[in-house]
Amino acid sequence: MILCLPLLMFQGRAQEAIDLYLDTFPDAELLEVMHHPEGTQILDPTGQAPSAETQSEDTAAMETVVDWGTTLVATAQLKIGGQVLMIQDSLVRQDFDFTPSISVAVVVDTAEEFSRITERLSEGGVFLMEPGQYDFAANFAWVKDRFGVTWQVNQPRDSSADAAPTEADQAEAAQAQAPDWS
Repeated sequence: MILCLPLLMFQGRAQEAIDLYLDTFPDAELLEVMHHPEGTQILDPTGQAPSAETQSEDTAAMETVVDWGTTLVATAQLKIGGQVLMIQDSLVRQDFDFTPSISVAVVVDTAEEFSRITERLSEGGVFLMEPGQYDFAANFAWVKDRFGVTWQVNQPRDSSADAAPTEADQAEAAQAQAPDWS
């Protein structure tokens, strides 16, 4: 058996992200979380443990974002909408972060769910596509949360009979009414 799960790697803010996602999604469930022991050292890109002096220098650029004195998440599993996301903090300061080329897609049933989720995820973040009605969705938004993770939140169009038929629907209906010449 093969299991394929998305893994979100944070740079010192995994627990904060977990807390946001648990608060944002009503069905979210933290299945597992393990933290690194307090005082775990952050490694530089060469894999060497820095001294107290160099650790301060190496992480100086991140001090406004990351409190390295907090306990870091070794691994966590967060279930949202039946999908498990693996979450961890990197123990090595990385030169990269999340990119919008990969997003977490969320499908909701109601406009209320859509509004609540997009508002919560956008706090401290930015919309890459503003919330609104699009040809492909009753409501859609692409939001980058305050951690850099991008979410594409979609409330599909109503598929009821009063929805405008597409050309394919019209062709199928015409074909169904055509006489059988066989």
